[in-house]
Amino acid sequence: MTTDLHPQRDHSRDIGEDAGRDVGVAALLDPRSIAVVGASADPAKLSGRPVAYLKKFGYAGRIIPINPGREEIQGLPCFPSLEEVDGEIDLALLMTPAALVPETVRAAGRKGVRCVIVAGSGFAEVGESGAALQRDLEAAIAESGVRVLGPNCLGVIGFGNGVVPTFTPMLAEREDFPVGPVGFVSQSGAVGTFLMDEVHTQRIGMSYYVATGNETDLSVAEVLGGLLDEGSSKVLLAYLEGSADGARLMDVAHRAHRGDVPLVVLKSGRSAAGSRAAGSHTAALSGDDAVFDALVRRAGVVRVDSQEELLEAAQVFSTGRRARGRRLTVMSESGGAGVLMTDAAVARGLVVDPWEEPWLSRLDALLPSYGSATNPVDLTAALITDQSSLSEALDLAAEHPDTDLICVLVGNADSFAEPLIAQIQRVFQSTDKPMAVVWSGGGGEPRRRLRELGIPCFTDPSRAARALSWVADHSLRAPLPTPRRPSDVRAGQVREVLAAARARGSLTLSEAESSAVLAAYGVPMATAVVAATPDEAVAAAAGIPGPCVLKVLSDQVAHKSELGGVRLGLEPAADVRAAAEDLLRIGRAVADDARLLVQPMESGEAELIVGGRVDDGFGPVVLAGLGGILVEVLQDVRLGQAPLDRASAEQLLRSLAGAALLDGVRGRAPVDVAAVAEVIERLSWFLADFADELAEVDVNPLLVREAGSGAVAVDALVLLRPPSLPDPATPAEPAKPAKPAKPAKPEGDRS
Repeated sequence: MTTDLHPQRDHSRDIGEDAGRDVGVAALLDPRSIAVVGASADPAKLSGRPVAYLKKFGYAGRIIPINPGREEIQGLPCFPSLEEVDGEIDLALLMTPAALVPETVRAAGRKGVRCVIVAGSGFAEVGESGAALQRDLEAAIAESGVRVLGPNCLGVIGFGNGVVPTFTPMLAEREDFPVGPVGFVSQSGAVGTFLMDEVHTQRIGMSYYVATGNETDLSVAEVLGGLLDEGSSKVLLAYLEGSADGARLMDVAHRAHRGDVPLVVLKSGRSAAGSRAAGSHTAALSGDDAVFDALVRRAGVVRVDSQEELLEAAQVFSTGRRARGRRLTVMSESGGAGVLMTDAAVARGLVVDPWEEPWLSRLDALLPSYGSATNPVDLTAALITDQSSLSEALDLAAEHPDTDLICVLVGNADSFAEPLIAQIQRVFQSTDKPMAVVWSGGGGEPRRRLRELGIPCFTDPSRAARALSWVADHSLRAPLPTPRRPSDVRAGQVREVLAAARARGSLTLSEAESSAVLAAYGVPMATAVVAATPDEAVAAAAGIPGPCVLKVLSDQVAHKSELGGVRLGLEPAADVRAAAEDLLRIGRAVADDARLLVQPMESGEAELIVGGRVDDGFGPVVLAGLGGILVEVLQDVRLGQAPLDRASAEQLLRSLAGAALLDGVRGRAPVDVAAVAEVIERLSWFLADFADELAEVDVNPLLVREAGSGAVAVDALVLLRPPSLPDPATPAEPAKPAKPAKPAKPEGDRS
């Protein structure tokens, strides 16, 4: 593994020459020339550091200082402005006051600069005056066509090519960053810097670090996509404070999934989930963070909960190894540590089973009489004092066909470190199986040495178990869905209903209208008749065999049960008439268009909720869960990105905490899961096809009958999107949504 920043790129090729690459992002990551606007001759100053760093770390392209007051800076010819530079400029770093930035970006556009980094603060993060300046910057970006990173960002560190247009003091204080396959993009410069310091300490090999700042133009998702295009990053890390660019992030996640590139995300803001105003059960159960979490995980993203976990994932994925299964062999110096490791591994979905004969006997023959060959294997102190035993046991684990992953546990063994590390390294290099070491106690140098050798090393068994489970999950991830629109949908009928609602100024469809648009997409809806009077209600009920249901019907009443607007199990005509008179009185007290809906009394073995909403960042999202009156109490729902195929819809159902109820418990019959999966699939296409019109869709309850007998929806609510809101980006058309100004950051966030 290379241990110094040094150039490895061929700068003779054209920037962005690969088909489909964003030329601006390519110029950010691998420029042939870099201009530093506002460069200082003093390498100790913030504005002098970028030139000094580019020289220090061997950037092979052209370095162009820009300063109208000097002819030479740090031994390089200096130019008074971008436009007076002879030759092309791929990337410009602006170290200028905020007030000068918009016009400098316009000048960059006139010069043909492909990408600009705005390092300085003083924009939306400092209040209204800064927000106005940021709006001017946005206008300059639109006018110039230049891609912009920032403002208020640290810039870029290219560990393999010496591209270091940044002012961070980190590069002055530490020089020997290992070069490797891990790319890291952060919305926060401060959090990114903290992590990069740990990267250095833990000896994790990096390809790039990019801080995006206020994201006036380039987002984390776009830079991650650029890293995928560039190709040297085989593992991607991201720190997010928000996900306004959700559709583009999902596109990157899908690309990473297809390219077998682990994408590991740390996102703050979980506590904001569910804070939005909810117009339906679906909205109440699908808060912003819930949507983010469900969608990225289903796209194969590894979501972690702390900075430590982000770095642990970087370690274990940087080996590039994949697991063929979840079977883990644990070899420990301590029986107790082996049990701790086993408990943690099993909790994470790994399998720690005893070996079968003859492998068990072969392993037992290598151990002292007081050891144990039963997985987790207790090698006892022989692991330390007799390295040949460790070597042979590890060789056997590497050869063992029912071992998919290997973990070695060592404690307080610094005095034996050299021979132990040599044996572990030899076996690690002899196998392609994912392997990790837990080295507890001691001074830390053995852990550092193992990491330098590319061998993941942890201080605690639970951390190693978690990291290995991530490898197994990624290796065995499900393929991405391939949804196909059902051929029998009647989209034209839906458009007519939505147009009629908008014509009368309503954003809420009545239950009859909601049922009609869902039925047009093949969702099985309960038969219903609209009645304007008690006589009409009695007549409609007479045509229903068995008991019926009466409901208040109005596009002004979204939640009928809260109004007392539902009557169940009505059969004699006198009961129907009395209920109809009462419901019309209740309905007309709150809505001038109140009528009645008459339905047969349906039944089923289970009550589910299916629905969805159109998220401003991620587009259409479908929801499924255990429903009925207890839906908010149970909180047992799963989310997916619409549209879904039927197999993915069934996976949503099977992943519910109460999924066992669907297969029948305590003598109850299994329910028709296939029918529910089809409902979810069809509803997801309704959401996807009308994402520019819909806000929320709620079907609750969906009554599910015995297996093979289908399902029927007995209540539905469709809410439309207010016309004043911008249309969200959808997965099919990942147009970049407008980004709101980010909350203010402390001044120290740039350092």
